[in-house]
Amino acid sequence: MMDIILPFILLFVPVLLVFGIIEYVSYRKWTSVLITFNDEDYFRAIGKLNQVGIKYRTKSIFNQTSTPMFGGNRQMQYEIFVKEQDVPIAFQKLNSN
Repeated sequence: MMDIILPFILLFVPVLLVFGIIEYVSYRKWTSVLITFNDEDYFRAIGKLNQVGIKYRTKSIFNQTSTPMFGGNRQMQYEIFVKEQDVPIAFQKLNSN
């Protein structure tokens, strides 16, 4: 059993560490301005940001409790990030009608 676990750990842990560092570095100068579970809210928000020319990044997390054809729910979480200097304008635009 240890013959399988040790090589797995020695390969898996460094890969996780590298991905964690890459994610941290790529989002370090970006600030989260919106988290939503609703597709309409997400597309409305990025439309507003595009109107004023604000660049954004999105993290999407797909969470499926079970297969929809068997009665499960599909749930997508969207998190929108903007550059730090654009946060006030982004908040103002996202909170406007």
